Amino acid sequence: MHKVMSKALWGLVLMISIFACKPKGADAWDAFTACASTTCVKEVLAVKDAFLENPEAIFTRFNESDEQGTDHVVGWLYILRDSVLLNSNFASTEERFDLQQQIVEVAKPYQENAKFADMAKFVVDELGQLAIASELEDDVVEPASEPFSGTYGFELPNEAGSGELLVSQISADQFKFKLSVVGKKPAYNQGIMEGVANILGSTADFSTNEFGGTCKLSFNFGDGVEITTLEGDPATCGFGNGVKADGVYRRTSFADPFLSAADAKKVKQLQGTWQSLDDPKSVVKIMDGKYIDVYDGEEVSSAIYVYYAKCPKDCDPIDAGACLKTIGQDDMCYSLVSLTATNLELSLISGRGNTNRYKKK
Repeated sequence: MHKVMSKALWGLVLMISIFACKPKGADAWDAFTACASTTCVKEVLAVKDAFLENPEAIFTRFNESDEQGTDHVVGWLYILRDSVLLNSNFASTEERFDLQQQIVEVAKPYQENAKFADMAKFVVDELGQLAIASELEDDVVEPASEPFSGTYGFELPNEAGSGELLVSQISADQFKFKLSVVGKKPAYNQGIMEGVANILGSTADFSTNEFGGTCKLSFNFGDGVEITTLEGDPATCGFGNGVKADGVYRRTSFADPFLSAADAKKVKQLQGTWQSLDDPKSVVKIMDGKYIDVYDGEEVSSAIYVYYAKCPKDCDPIDAGACLKTIGQDDMCYSLVSLTATNLELSLISGRGNTNRYKKK
């Protein structure tokens, strides 16, 4: 009996020691900070597991390290990034991408938490922009290089039909539209459709069941936009007899047709070439739905831009004023500080807070 109890006790002690040797929760952070080396991948992963299980506990330890003036949080993120998330030898692209998304999604809600906001934003900024998905070449959709916002139309000869499409891009992923179609003579039946389409690269799709059946349209942007009915007929799309939206619509304007008169005036004033008053080599061109940076005569970057009368939350604005958001591989938001017919002042949101001053050339 004594031997049996001794074996049982020894087994219990062994289990406790094994469990104690495995860093968990706050202990995982202690193990990592004690290791403090680029070879501490096991310890980094233990912190990752603890973070996914109890983010508040790890954020608390992050804050403590920051208050002590150490760079352990930076070290943990860099090792996690370079030795795990971007290391093709660690796991498959799909597994690493899934891990990245798990960490970012857990951290995101804490960006609104007064106690953990700074650390949460740091984690999201450092890990959220990693282009792991770009390794999945077949699944990558390149962002559009041409702006969506504008007015498009077509008119067939001999009064055989016409159409007009108004588009306003509201984010990198969506645009709102109003589509008006007129059928051929002599009936001139009409059709009107409004909604929000989902963008995927240079194409978009829209679906509605408003008229008793499914109507699905695709928008293929290139030299204008080609609309194709994927599902439905005139009745289920809410159009008159014999009326279809299908066709190639040519762009007639880059201006956002949904802006108020006051905002449309501002956007019109924005158009042109702006010379920096702070750096004679720096020029910004804003035209035809694009924001183009030029330095010393060379084009540095070009991106679609969207004007917002009220800066959206995803730009993290400091006030509710107007802003410009460039959409591409890296989205950037600029607060519109001041604008006249001859002068422009922009401030990069989340930047150093300095104002860039320009004069129209």
